[in-house]
Amino acid sequence: MKNLKKLNREAKKNIIGQGTTCPPSGCYRFYLSDGQGNCIVSPCNSDYGTEVQVTGGGTQCCF
Repeated sequence: MKNLKKLNREAKKNIIGQGTTCPPSGCYRFYLSDGQGNCIVSPCNSDYGTEVQVTGGGTQCCF
């Protein structure tokens, strides 16, 4: 149970972007888009990624 709580904290950090370093790397489900294929993730608001279509009908912001 203790490890599960730790995992949940780490997962929450990564979901809201606090677990990343700038510039970010990888793909993120939660991001802000400019509507033209560019995207950012918090807290790296000056590092732009690219929106990528994923299997299952969604998009992610990838760096």
